[in-house]
Amino acid sequence: MRARLITCQIFLIFLALYSLIPASPCLAGEETVITSDTLEYSNKTSTYVATGNVKVQRDGVTINADEMIYNEQTGDVTAIGSVKYTEPSVSIQASRAELNINTKTGQLYDAEILFAEDNYHISGRIIEKRGDTYYVSPEASFTTCDGPVPAWCFKGKDINLIVGKEIKARDVSFRIKDVPVLHIPYMKAPLLSERQTGFLIPSLKYSNTRGASVRVPFFWAISHDRDASFLLDFYSKRGIGQGMEYRYIKPEDITGTVWLYHIRDTSLKKDFFEMKASHEQRNSSGLGGYLNINYVNEKDFFREFELELETRSNRFLESTGEISLPLTNSRLYLLAQHRVDLKKEINPPLQKLPEAGFVVHPTSLGDFWVSATAAFSNFWRDEGVFGQRLDIHPQILYMFGKDVVVTQNLGVRGSAYSLHRSEDDFLHRENLDYTAVANTRLFKKYASFTHILEPSISYHFISDSDEAPLFDSTELLHKTSEIELSLFNRFIDERGEFMVMKVSQAYDTYLHGRPFLPLKLQVGIKRPLSLRFDASYDVHKGELASINSDLFVKVSRARLSVGQRYNRSDDISTFVAGVGVNPFKTVSLGGRVWYDAEEREVREIAVNMRYDQKCWGIYMEFYKRPGDFTGVVMFDLKGITGVL
Repeated sequence: MRARLITCQIFLIFLALYSLIPASPCLAGEETVITSDTLEYSNKTSTYVATGNVKVQRDGVTINADEMIYNEQTGDVTAIGSVKYTEPSVSIQASRAELNINTKTGQLYDAEILFAEDNYHISGRIIEKRGDTYYVSPEASFTTCDGPVPAWCFKGKDINLIVGKEIKARDVSFRIKDVPVLHIPYMKAPLLSERQTGFLIPSLKYSNTRGASVRVPFFWAISHDRDASFLLDFYSKRGIGQGMEYRYIKPEDITGTVWLYHIRDTSLKKDFFEMKASHEQRNSSGLGGYLNINYVNEKDFFREFELELETRSNRFLESTGEISLPLTNSRLYLLAQHRVDLKKEINPPLQKLPEAGFVVHPTSLGDFWVSATAAFSNFWRDEGVFGQRLDIHPQILYMFGKDVVVTQNLGVRGSAYSLHRSEDDFLHRENLDYTAVANTRLFKKYASFTHILEPSISYHFISDSDEAPLFDSTELLHKTSEIELSLFNRFIDERGEFMVMKVSQAYDTYLHGRPFLPLKLQVGIKRPLSLRFDASYDVHKGELASINSDLFVKVSRARLSVGQRYNRSDDISTFVAGVGVNPFKTVSLGGRVWYDAEEREVREIAVNMRYDQKCWGIYMEFYKRPGDFTGVVMFDLKGITGVL
């Protein structure tokens, strides 16, 4: 035998003579180290018998136990008492282990396995280790919580676990503090951050109008670039809803989603159906485009089943699509738009089906820059005037000056119309638009900041033209001769820009009775608080025409927000306030209030709470709206993204 083994045998004889002296490390092969209080070796069977604080190390694997028998020829290890098996990513504790240190396989008794990276715990009376990453057990429990009695766990039979992939089991019970609360005939849960097929955690809701409800989602990982979600909504007062969303992503920046939802409303005795689809294919050198489809068969769908107030308040539901072909400094496009008015039945909106256009991007011609647009649009609707329009709009821009920079832009717009259901079958209108802006920049440095003042004067002219039907914003041109003065202020410190402010006043020479347009003030602040504010003041009436503001403040663990919208001409006056607080690391609280001052009613009150522990979390949100109260509860079991 090798010299190293002979040395080891001599050392064992020495230990036998001086049994009161603890053993020192002994090597059995180049990669195995054994230490213990006492150590015996049988040359006949090539077996080590170690007792007392036994420790075996080999190839990144460490085994600790009270007693151990190790065969250096086969690599078999029998460890008894306080067994601990550790690898870089796995830690095992057991009362007894029968393992092969070469193949890393064997039996574990009264064992608990911890996968350190994601804190997965597997516990069972008998667990078989079938390789580096494969474990099976006739009965075991699974959790991501620490402690002898975890906050939650799944306990089942016929456990199959593949590290970094999944865990499977049958006859599973979900337990909270070891109390069974739910039975699952079969479970399959991913043990990795990548997508994997399985049921997702259900969410619970309650509403005065919809009753108690449960949403059960199922995720299908079809391939690396495609997946889908399916869901069932059970409403105690309204019936059962079914939904499906399909998602894909392809090379060359191609993405898309398709969403379908249906519910037979047992209370209203009618079917609701929603479809949303999007496809985007961006291409800077070839044919590309996008498609967005939004459809509901009943206009009150969002009011009945949508929780987000912004979506519930939408006036229009719009679908759009475009195909574009980039050319040298220009592009061709084909556009279609379809809108549904969710509020009114009369005067249906115009549909742009389709519009073909050509765009020339700004191009340098010596000291001048030229650009142009040309579009042929087909407008259609069931009632009222509709027809076709050809619109051409070339422009030329010229800049000069150094200390005072003057920018001039001259454009000519011509529009021709072929109309239906109108007294005039054919109309045309021509406009000349000219804009000149002169501005300069002044600096003033102070001890802690720099003030930049940018005064400017501009003149905007639009010539008079014949009347035309209102199809879209192209027709929103009216005779204008407007002079505007403005002061733009910027404040900069060592951390960058922290505040901007602009004051402007315009004078229209064509408005002889009241030539002064509203005085406008715009303010933006980044530090020490966040503020966006704009207001306009009607100097002729001596009253505010509009005010919009958003204020965000962070104080210690709290975040406060206040918003306001006021428009006198549209009879809009609303206030929104919100708060978010993190009193503890594991708890976050929030709330918001939406008040309509014109209607003198609270449109929405919402409060929410999130509680997060290391291995689980819960989210609750409650909405109070006129005629309805809704509560939502969602659970989060850390490390469990799907259960099948």
